[in-house]
Amino acid sequence: MVYQWKSGASIKLDPEVAGAVLERLRTTHNGRLTAEAVVTEAQPRTSPLHDAFEWDDRKAGRKWRLEQASHMIRSIEVIRLTPEQSKPIRAFVSVLRDEDRSYTSTAHALSDPELRAQVVSQAWRDLEAWRQRHAELIEFAAVFTAMDQARGA
Repeated sequence: MVYQWKSGASIKLDPEVAGAVLERLRTTHNGRLTAEAVVTEAQPRTSPLHDAFEWDDRKAGRKWRLEQASHMIRSIEVIRLTPEQSKPIRAFVSVLRDEDRSYTSTAHALSDPELRAQVVSQAWRDLEAWRQRHAELIEFAAVFTAMDQARGA
């Protein structure tokens, strides 16, 4: 497994180090990765995540650091070096468990039927929103037809 930052992410940390820390946090918190846990982990100056955050409260308070942590989680990708997958995918996805929203690894979410259903449902919502934004483009008519067929509409 190889971690990398999404194109355009401006996080100045080694993605391998950040990915390993984020995955460790996820596993030590019962499969749930939260921005709160990332900020807490990053707080000590010795933390490998520390330099990704603005610690001067005059410039940025805790809410901003939570946003920075969420951005970090959303920006990391993983490449599993297998014949089936050589393209990067999101390392973590947002899921709802027990009325609690957090992130979990994409691999875990896709292997759990309930979490997978959430991820697929969100993907359909994203596709439908994209479709509404671009409905007037006849260049995508075949894509829209394929979406309808995939959805069974």
